[in-house]
Amino acid sequence: MNTQILPPTPPDAAPELALRFGAIMAGLAALVARRFLRMPHLMRFTVLLYGRIIRAVRRFERAIGRPQRVRAKRVARAGDIRTQAISLPRGHGWLVRELGWEAAAYLCQLEALLAEPAMQAALAASPGAGRVLRPICQMLGVAAAPIVIATAVPVAGYWVDGEALGLDGLSGGVVPFAKIG
Repeated sequence: MNTQILPPTPPDAAPELALRFGAIMAGLAALVARRFLRMPHLMRFTVLLYGRIIRAVRRFERAIGRPQRVRAKRVARAGDIRTQAISLPRGHGWLVRELGWEAAAYLCQLEALLAEPAMQAALAASPGAGRVLRPICQMLGVAAAPIVIATAVPVAGYWVDGEALGLDGLSGGVVPFAKIG
């Protein structure tokens, strides 16, 4: 099937959604900075997690504020030796388990924001925003993390009720689609 991903336009509520997401994440970052320094087993993650939360806010603002661009894949450089970085715990909802009810308040705020129709429309319009939110939702344990699904729209071809009809205009004739099933 011949399809094309149409570039979505950002919703009108995008700046307001970005501000609300930023306010939730600013509170969460302040909580992390305050509480992690009192917990010896989490102290080493303070700067790393604080930076990731703040960077996620900037990335989210960029993702819903402008249309998606297709980027070329990066080529791995030969001889690129990197040191092993400190990684955050990976469990679903680990931040709420460690910080308790205070982090659960930010979890509830984020879930309420994600449940709004304007936010769902913004996530559908820009898949990059969903990719930014996914690690934050994983850390907090959001039950319904945003799923990024690109919707394909048929263009210039004919496909009716699963029937393969053809595509006009290629090589001066009709090129039939392959019927699956």
